Amino acid sequence: MKKTWLLVAVAALLIVVAACGKEEENSSDVNGNTSAPPALLSLETDVSYDAASKQLSATVSMTNPNEEPVNVTFNSSQRFQLMVMNGETTVFDYGSEYMFTESIIEETWEPGETKVFDEVFSLALTAGNYTADFVSLAQVEGAPEMAVTDQVTFSVEAPATEAPTEEPSEEPSDEPAEQPSEQPSDQPAQTDGEFRDVSIKRNGTLIEVAGYTTIEEFEWSVSDGHTVFAQGASQPTAGGFTFGVLLDEEPTSGQSLFLELTPIGGDVASFRIQ
Repeated sequence: MKKTWLLVAVAALLIVVAACGKEEENSSDVNGNTSAPPALLSLETDVSYDAASKQLSATVSMTNPNEEPVNVTFNSSQRFQLMVMNGETTVFDYGSEYMFTESIIEETWEPGETKVFDEVFSLALTAGNYTADFVSLAQVEGAPEMAVTDQVTFSVEAPATEAPTEEPSEEPSDEPAEQPSEQPSDQPAQTDGEFRDVSIKRNGTLIEVAGYTTIEEFEWSVSDGHTVFAQGASQPTAGGFTFGVLLDEEPTSGQSLFLELTPIGGDVASFRIQ
């Protein structure tokens, strides 16, 4: 009888020890998981359109909302994606219509740090209502793989029509009429070899290129004569070509940049970037 009670007491003691061990294990698991994953960068955007100059201005602000520094990665020089929609029709796709350097950008953002990206795009829009959809391309180490998006709506007004004014009649004069003087363009077109009427516009880190050629395909690069900042390839359509280049950072003041266009197996054509 005593032996039976002894076995019962030992079994009860083992059950209590096992329960305490499990409770301690769970407590340890909870204590070991005190740090939550970091939050993604917050996103704030704004757009405006100048119908006179046919330019769309976009301002994108990204902020680290965490109380600790975070490691942020961009897989190319493109920091955000932008699509402009008119109803169900896409009228502008930033990622498809521009070219970007493919170098991976790794940065450490301090708590509360905000970075602002301003871009200006040449874009002809007709009167109507538009939607600008933004997607942040920032990847935060340890954060959930989710897309941070924002949307802005804006309107383009039809240009005001002015009533024609009557021109005063002028008496014929024997003196030759004065010819209007031609003002030089801020961005004169350049011609070199197979490439003609090449226009280059630079706004900070954004470079827009357009021109004409009979070449079916060519490679391009942007450099200062020593260091190549960006490169890619283009295939003209019906003899014309357009492409955009976004540099990782704005060149230093006074630094000369050059655009080189090279047909496959052909000679290099060099153009100065104003």
